[in-house]
Order: sequence, then C-alpha cells, then structure tokens
Amino acid sequence: MLWDLLVQLGVIAYTVVLPLLLMIGIGYVVQRALGLEMATLTRLNFYLVVPGMVYFVLVDSDVAWGDIGTVVGFSLLAMIVWTGMTLLVARLRGVERDQRRAMLMSVIFYNAGNYGLPLQELAFRPVGRSELAMGLQVFVMLVQNLTSFTIGILLAAGRSGDGMWKRNLVQILKFPPIYAVAAAGLTIAVRHLLGDRSDDVANALEPFWDTVLYVKDGFVVIALATLGAQLANVTRGQVYYPVTTTVVLRLLAAPLVGFVLIWLMGIEGLTAQVLLISTATPTSVNCLLLCLQFKNHPDYVARSVFYSTVLSPVTVTLVILLARGGVV
Repeated sequence: MLWDLLVQLGVIAYTVVLPLLLMIGIGYVVQRALGLEMATLTRLNFYLVVPGMVYFVLVDSDVAWGDIGTVVGFSLLAMIVWTGMTLLVARLRGVERDQRRAMLMSVIFYNAGNYGLPLQELAFRPVGRSELAMGLQVFVMLVQNLTSFTIGILLAAGRSGDGMWKRNLVQILKFPPIYAVAAAGLTIAVRHLLGDRSDDVANALEPFWDTVLYVKDGFVVIALATLGAQLANVTRGQVYYPVTTTVVLRLLAAPLVGFVLIWLMGIEGLTAQVLLISTATPTSVNCLLLCLQFKNHPDYVARSVFYSTVLSPVTVTLVILLARGGVV
C-alpha cells in the first residue's frame, strides 16, 4: 500500500511537476546569464500569449455556464475565508500591522495563470481532459487577476494611496484577458447563429485560427520561462518577515480550506479536482508588482513568491494525488 502510494507520487512528480520545474529553471538560468529585459518579456506574456491561450481554451472547450458560475463562486468564497484565516493568524502571531496587508495579498492571490494553467494541462493530459481543465482554470485566473487589480490595489496602496487606487482601477479596462473572453464569447455566439454554415466560415478563416494555435503552443514555454526569470530577480533583504508562516498558509492551509469548501458546496467531478489543484499554487507575481509600485514591503512579498514557488512542487504533487484519488 505504502509502496503504491510512493510510486503514484513519483509518477506525478516526474510527469506533471518536473516539466514545470525544468521550464522555470531554464528561465531562471537564462535571466541570470543574459539579464533579459523583464518589462518586454512580461508584456509579451501579458498582452499576447495569455490572451491567446484564454481565447483558444474558451472557444475550443465545452465548459458549461453552470460550471463557470461554480468556479467563480468558489474562487470568491475561498478568498473571503482565506482573508479571515490570514488576519487571525497574523494577529495570533503578532505580525506587525503594516506588514499584514502584504501578508494577506501573499496568501489570497495565487499564480493561477503562468503556473496554474500549465499545471492543469499536464495534470489532466493523461486522461484526455486537459482542455476542459484549462477552460475551468481560465476563470480561476480571471477572478484572481480582476481581484488583484482591484482589491489588491486597495491592499497595496493602503492609506498612502490617497486616491491613487481610483486612477489605477482604469488598468482593469486594459486587462487583455477580459477582451479575449469577450472575443471568445462573440465567436461562440456567431458559431451558434450560423449553425451548419459555421464549418464553411471556419475553413475560410483557417489562417487566423492557425495564428491562435501558434500563440497557444507557445504559452507554456513563455509563461514558465517568464516566471523563472522573475524569480531570478528576487533578492534577499535584511529585514525579518513572517515568510515561513505566509508560505505555510498559502501552500498548506489554503488547499485544506479549499477542500472543505468544495465538500460544503457539493462540487464534484473534474470541476472539484481542478479547483482543489488550483488552490495549491504559489503566491502570484502580481502581488510583487503591486507592492513594488506602492512600496508596501516588496522584499517580503518577493520572498513569499520565491519560496512558495520553490516549495510548491511538494504540496502540488500531494494535492494532485488526492484529487486523482477521488478525495473530491
């Protein structure tokens, strides 16, 4: 029994997690050796590759509206519970008040895009359900990004923002995946409207679809290499921060809360598996970007991003095993 369990863990670590680590590692090494222009790399990922992947996954998958509502509802409810949990732990641990907002961001905002999408693709490829899994994960990513650029701005700016967050809310309208979702919705609507004629139109537009496929095929490489390059820029500061507590909350407590919520909400099947796996991903790089902009303990968040990413293969492997084993 124990041997079978270890074998399953080894297979998941080797076939699902190792490819992620290798690509992140390549990005890390390349950044250290060549010093890539991070602004350009990040924009390429943010404005081209991620929107292309979002459009492809939504147009090509069969995600039901009911499943979308379940994913969005779970994601928002989980963030509310994680908020209460984090603030309680921060108070019990005596975390300084000015560090609590950075701690909260590091727990409730996780890497649902660069890390989460490739993870779902690799986790469900062996059973032929990777596209549907990524379709569900796309909406997890959208909730995470929309809340990080709204609630996250409020948390990062704090009292020092003095109205600055209102101007930054305009950035939501520049969030490319929103337009990718809108374009995918329009495409699906037109396809249904055309009915049997949709195949003829699709054939006429094949070069455009091929372009989307090329962008989609580059997503995993660019997303993970970008994450590795971002981690290579993390430096270790001299100020003490409760990084260990933060990482434990993100990688261990968050999936446990996610499991309880999935059970309470009665979520089952692939949707439950995808949601549970998504909760085990590391702290989002968006947290670091916001805290850098508003000077809200960026060193603290940078270390949370780094260590949660480095340690996540252990917890992610365990969570995938539980999800596949029928725990949810």
